[in-house]
Amino acid sequence: MKTAPQPSAPSSRTPPARRFRVGCLLLVAAGLVLGGLLVGGRGNRYYQGPVTDHFDGRRFDNPWAPWRQRFSDFLKWRLTARRGPWPDFAPVETTRPPARVPGEELRVTYVGHATVLLQTQGFNILTDPIWTDRASPVQFAGPKRVAVPGVPFDHLPPIDVVLVSHNHYDHLSLPTLKRLQEQFNPLVLTPLGNDRIIHAAIPKMRVATLDWGGSHGLTHGMRIALEPMQHWSARGFGDQRDALWGAFVMVAPGGPIYFLADAGHAPNLTARFLEKYGQPRFSLLPVGAYEPEWFMQYAHMTPAQAVDTFVALGSSHAMGTQHEVFPMADEAYAAPRKALAEALARAGIPAGRFRLPRVGEWFAVPPLPDD
Repeated sequence: MKTAPQPSAPSSRTPPARRFRVGCLLLVAAGLVLGGLLVGGRGNRYYQGPVTDHFDGRRFDNPWAPWRQRFSDFLKWRLTARRGPWPDFAPVETTRPPARVPGEELRVTYVGHATVLLQTQGFNILTDPIWTDRASPVQFAGPKRVAVPGVPFDHLPPIDVVLVSHNHYDHLSLPTLKRLQEQFNPLVLTPLGNDRIIHAAIPKMRVATLDWGGSHGLTHGMRIALEPMQHWSARGFGDQRDALWGAFVMVAPGGPIYFLADAGHAPNLTARFLEKYGQPRFSLLPVGAYEPEWFMQYAHMTPAQAVDTFVALGSSHAMGTQHEVFPMADEAYAAPRKALAEALARAGIPAGRFRLPRVGEWFAVPPLPDD
């Protein structure tokens, strides 16, 4: 492994003037994403299909907890935001994964944010890949990464499958998908409607869409399914909830792998997962972007809620995602790691069962024991 070059030493606090500028840029970028709260379209930009329990013919929603957020709530957050300190740059030990991992072995590499490389059964699978400097529709404003990707793009092994959970800019990065298509031509699996967004920018990208409960078969006894996730979607003005969001389940020898990408705490969905798939071998659970809780709680769980979810899933193995890369909300850089450690200690769970890896860190996950 090597240390990625850093322009300067990390700074633990941002000067007030710079914090104000960053806040303004965040407001511009987030306003583009949340613009659907202001402007309603007459039709759905991305998807037309039959009415279901989560699609009313115009927009998608979470039937167990319908969307109730107002634009005034967003403005209140931005006007009262008090972000904890973040460094300008954080050192990263980058790694170069092997070309393939055979059999039931599972190798997990934290690239950064929600981007994780999963290697098993000879497949290389990327979750919500983003290699851009900003999580934004533009590269001059919006959340800027403080840590370089833990795997440099030119150190990636051949990528077979890409999972895109929803269309927010920190999860559906079109510049990154374009690079992946040109380099590896992977299959992208994504919820309904997101194919229109991807194909508008990358016509040659191989994309398959899934509804909740749908699945796509691979080889070597593997398939990838899409399940409900408490979240929402938007890319700009007028397209709020026009595309679906979801959690992925990789059904594979050794036990299912659960990628809960970006989600509010929803115990009913955990029960649904267990009933359908049983205990997961490994879960990827979000632990960042949760403050202020009054605004974020619908769409982002806290580290303590991630631990509750882990316990409810059977306490096999898990890792936290969406930490120490992009400053997306008000919690400090170090807050998720501290809060997760405290929640694990309260629950009596060894840290090795629920990891919070550093960017660039990798580890192996054992298969579920035979019954």
